[in-house]
Amino acid sequence: MTMTRVDNDSINISFMDQGCGISNERLSHIGEPYYSLKEKGTGMGLMVCHKIIQVHGGRMEIKSMINQGTTVSVILPIS
Repeated sequence: MTMTRVDNDSINISFMDQGCGISNERLSHIGEPYYSLKEKGTGMGLMVCHKIIQVHGGRMEIKSMINQGTTVSVILPIS
């Protein structure tokens, strides 16, 4: 996890892994209601997180490369 100041008004909190990555096809569906690859998953978790971040005036960005890992950035206002 890293935290950096984007500008005077916001911060970026990034979470990174070095896992197998997410394909562009799957990445385009992340955050959609009920989208899950887990057998017992509901597909609501990331959508709820995204909504909470939006309510606080922020945004979430997900970047991933196959066989290199994924980075999730949460950009939030601080003023």
